[in-house]
Amino acid sequence: MYYPLLRGKQNELLALRELLKEGKLSKKIIPIIEPIKASSSFRILLQDFSRENRNLAVIQNSKLANYPGFKDNKEIIEIKKSKEFMPTYFLYKNNDCDILNEIPQNKPHMMILDEKSEVDIKRVITSNTFLIINTNNREMLQDAKQENFSRIIELHDSYEKKNRNQDYAEDQDQLFSMEHLLYKKDGFYGFSDYSVIGSDYSESGFAPKAVAIHIVYFDSDNKLRIHHFVSDTNEDISNPANKFKEALKKLISWYSSDTFNKEKNNSSALEEFKRLSIAGTYPGLGIIKRLAIKHHLEILGQFLDGED
Repeated sequence: MYYPLLRGKQNELLALRELLKEGKLSKKIIPIIEPIKASSSFRILLQDFSRENRNLAVIQNSKLANYPGFKDNKEIIEIKKSKEFMPTYFLYKNNDCDILNEIPQNKPHMMILDEKSEVDIKRVITSNTFLIINTNNREMLQDAKQENFSRIIELHDSYEKKNRNQDYAEDQDQLFSMEHLLYKKDGFYGFSDYSVIGSDYSESGFAPKAVAIHIVYFDSDNKLRIHHFVSDTNEDISNPANKFKEALKKLISWYSSDTFNKEKNNSSALEEFKRLSIAGTYPGLGIIKRLAIKHHLEILGQFLDGED
C-alpha cells in the first residue's frame, strides 16, 4: 500500500480529484492530506472521495496552518464519521498521545511520527492504528517492531529538491525510489513519501528563471527513476511560455522515443503533455505540477495493482 503525503494546495487536490474521476487512482493508494485551509477545492475533494467510498486520511493538527476544518458544514461532519475518513495526527511528545481520547472507538486512524518524535509506542498503537514513521527515526521504528506491530508505514522523502530549477539540468536523470520493491521485504505494511514535490513547503510560488518538468518512470528493473526536463533560456524570468515549450520539447522527444516503455510508464498526464505540445499552449506552472503528480500516482498504482 502507498500513502502519498500531499498538501492542501489547489493543484495537489485537483490532481487527486481528476485521477479519481478518470478511474486512474488505484485502491492501493490512500492519500494523506495536510490541509492549509478549508477551501472549496478541499471540501469538494472530501465529497468526491466519500461519494466513491474511497479511503482518505486528513491530518487534523497540520504543521502548516491553523486548519479550522468544516465545523459548520453538516455534510462534511457526516463524512468525517464514515469508516473511509481516517483522522491523522502528528505526534511529537507523549503529551500528544492524549489526542487518542478524541478518536471514536473502532475508527481507523493514522499517527505520524516525525524524524524527532519521541513517544511511548505502547500508548500509540491500538487495533485501529496505522503508524507512519519517518525512516530517519530509527528509535521509533525499532520500538514499533519490538511490539510486533504489523501496520507500520515507512515515511521518507524521495524527491531531491534543488535550490533553482536550472540546477536540475546538472543531473537530469536520478534514482527516485525503490520502496515499492522493498517495503514488504523490510517488514512494512506500506510506504509513504511526498510524491514529486518533496517535504519542503512554501506557501506561495515565485517566477523561476527556468521551467522544469519532473517525470518519474520505471526502468527495466522496475526501479522508479525521475527525469528532469529543463528549459534552455534561463537567464531571467521573462517569457515562461517559451521556457515551457523548450522543456516540453525534450519531454515529448523522450516520450516518443523507442526506449520509452509505454506499457509501464504511459499515463493520462503524459497524453495531456502531448496535447499541450500539439496545441502550443502554456498551461501555467501549477498545472505542470498537477500533471507530474497525476503521472506519478497513476503509474505507481498500475504497478501495485499488477502485483496481485
